[in-house]
Amino acid sequence: MILLFAALSAVVLVLAGVAAWLWYKVWRNTQQEQQMQGQLQQQQAQTEQNRIDYIHESLNVIACAVLDKQCPVTEGCIRMAVLLDNLPLDCDTKHRFSVVFEVYNATRHIPTHSSWKALGRKQQRKFEQEMLALEREHDTAVMELMAYVKGNPFSRGVGASIN
Repeated sequence: MILLFAALSAVVLVLAGVAAWLWYKVWRNTQQEQQMQGQLQQQQAQTEQNRIDYIHESLNVIACAVLDKQCPVTEGCIRMAVLLDNLPLDCDTKHRFSVVFEVYNATRHIPTHSSWKALGRKQQRKFEQEMLALEREHDTAVMELMAYVKGNPFSRGVGASIN
């Protein structure tokens, strides 16, 4: 009887040990998963911040290029609008850049890249005249905005904005 009790006690102890070991493995795996999840979230946040920083720098470069007449007003507005569409902008910033979006929307129908090259010279001139008219109409407002951006550049870092 004592031998049976001892054997059952040994079995219970072994089972308790196995259960403790399995519980420890589950706990350790959970800890590792949480750590990996945290690292992944950190990595994703850093990747997103790098993307935003790149867009900010590109916007600053475009503003300087337009001011220095290295980039036509229309092209600068198109490039800025595409980049701004990839940023979470507040209402004030959207309003401040409304002239950029206005020029962009007015030129959306104009072919670009290979489609532009495929146009006949007469059609290209027609679109160029349209772009020149837009530039004349919006030149002052665009240049003021570009000067504002140059003086108050989009900045790097978390939560950076141009307000």
